Amino acid sequence: MIPPYPTHEPNAAGPTARSDAPTAAGGRAKADRAHTAVVVHGDVKGIVTTGSHTINVIYDGNALVEITSLRDLTPQQPPPLPAAGRNKLFGRDALVNDVVAQLIGGSSAQLHGKPGVGKKAVAAAVHRELAAQGRRGHVLYPRSGVDEEESLQALYGRLAGAFFGTHFLRAVDETQLRAAVAAADFSGTHVTVVDCALPQSDLTRLLETFPGCTFLFTSPYATLPDTDAAHLVRPLSRTAAIELLSAEVGLPLGPTGLLQLQFDHVWDESGGSPQRICQYAQFIKASEQWERRARGADEPRDDPAPVDPALLSPRRQAEALAVALSEPARRVLIALATFGTALPAAWIAPVTGDPQDGTAASELHDRRLVKHFDGTYWITEDAAAAVHSQEWAPAAATTAAEGLLAALAQQDGPSGPEPDTYLFLAVARALVREEQWALASRFVRVAGPRALTEGRGQLALQLYVLGRMAAARGGLTKDVKFYDMAEKLIHDLLDGDKAGTTAAAAVLLAPALGAAAVESGKALGFFGKIVATVSTKTGASVAAGVVVVAATTAVVVANANDMPAGCEPAYAALEAYDTGGKTRTYDQLAEETRALTSGLRAAATEASEADIRSKLNRHADDLDAKTAADVRDNDERMNVKYPPHPDVIAALAASDGLQNNISTLQAISAVCPSK
Repeated sequence: MIPPYPTHEPNAAGPTARSDAPTAAGGRAKADRAHTAVVVHGDVKGIVTTGSHTINVIYDGNALVEITSLRDLTPQQPPPLPAAGRNKLFGRDALVNDVVAQLIGGSSAQLHGKPGVGKKAVAAAVHRELAAQGRRGHVLYPRSGVDEEESLQALYGRLAGAFFGTHFLRAVDETQLRAAVAAADFSGTHVTVVDCALPQSDLTRLLETFPGCTFLFTSPYATLPDTDAAHLVRPLSRTAAIELLSAEVGLPLGPTGLLQLQFDHVWDESGGSPQRICQYAQFIKASEQWERRARGADEPRDDPAPVDPALLSPRRQAEALAVALSEPARRVLIALATFGTALPAAWIAPVTGDPQDGTAASELHDRRLVKHFDGTYWITEDAAAAVHSQEWAPAAATTAAEGLLAALAQQDGPSGPEPDTYLFLAVARALVREEQWALASRFVRVAGPRALTEGRGQLALQLYVLGRMAAARGGLTKDVKFYDMAEKLIHDLLDGDKAGTTAAAAVLLAPALGAAAVESGKALGFFGKIVATVSTKTGASVAAGVVVVAATTAVVVANANDMPAGCEPAYAALEAYDTGGKTRTYDQLAEETRALTSGLRAAATEASEADIRSKLNRHADDLDAKTAADVRDNDERMNVKYPPHPDVIAALAASDGLQNNISTLQAISAVCPSK
């Protein structure tokens, strides 16, 4: 079994990173002192946070460590707010001043209105003024794809990640988050949430969770509790639209020029959207008549040639502009439309397969076919529709997959912001459609962990489903087995299964297991058998502390050339202990457990060291007592008028067997080196 990690092969000979090693922030990661520290071998990159509300396992840059609450995490210094260049807003400067005054005064604000009216442009102007005063904070842009992004819980996860520098795979507990924020004191931090559609009740809770912070929301409707701080961003007035169009085309357009350019029709078609007014200006400047004027024709400056009204719809404008693009810009536009997600400038060339395409996005922005936010390009709805109407061939998924794999394999990777992980899902879907089975499976094994480390659990699950489909259709037997287990682990992790959390953290996210499998063969095999039994939320009611130790025991690699007497038969007895799918009743469980304890006692008689002999005998006694209690409890469950369904009993027996397996592995590993 090879874990699906995106970048490097683990180096088994490299130094071992332990949970008591210094963190990137200079401190030491906190771990539960009652348990052995989790050890990771090899080059592990990225930050991973998993776990329920009480147990979390994070990757802190050095090792997998256990934290008991969010307060164990080190608060991160917010970065300076982005300061966009100064642009004229055509009648909205007073709105910017009002919002800035409210935010400086410690109040939160909201910009609401129809899509495309310029809410983001106003927010960018607000950021510029706040940045000039030295304010720090975060700007959260929407993610691509269907996800849990519209929920308050998802926003809590993103905010917790921004404030504490990590990603969360499962829900962040609101009570813990409030306590952690209060202890860290983020007073004065500003946060802008772009395209936030949360209702008023959720915004109220959000503001209570982050007291001392100011928020700016851009939203379709007014939902801010403070109604005086919710500002309606209206479409451009006719006067403002004329001023914007005149500035874009470089002419002081008077009544005659506006009439020739069918301005009233354009204004109606645009709905007062600044983006569409600018797109119309680019459409006019790209026309043949405009080219003749630019070459010095004798036409009056305010008397452009008439425009066919049939060409004035935003969709037709986008089509005309798209057709006239340079070939690199057209490739970029097609890639944006094909994969349906924004692309950072540095990641464009890996997706399109041409190094020169990275600089072509500026041409698309000049033509108003894309929007540019925080170093990332987003295709407009009109441009996407124009690409589809031209029936251009989609971007090659194989090119994108190979380019992304090569970029992800680099030591540092492309500079700038990371691509939205929805890009990986879109590429994987395209590979499956094109029946590129082997490449699809290989791509998912790299992309899946990226989605997990970014906190996109549902998206990662979709990736692994696609990976299994590709592996099955391509006859990749080993990959099918891996994806079967990966799907179960992620389901358990997202459902709140503590055992599934640890299994996913160790198997899906730690490339070290590749080296561990070579060095610790059977020890890893034991863990794999344990993981295989964790298939349902009902059947994995295991104490969180025990599970963390089990993961520790599996990941730690020891040099076992000199195995003490008694250890070899103890491991053999555990290896023979199988309470997976074949164990469906407590009678079967009792019989199998008796065989295990008998093997442990026999191993104890061979032990020459007193601590090994004592540990194995004591654990065998404890296991027999526990099994007797489990059988009695089951008899009580069955001694009713309507006993539980056999499948429920099987799940409970599997859960108890899993606990026996984990506790035995823990007991043996406490006195014996891993095999």
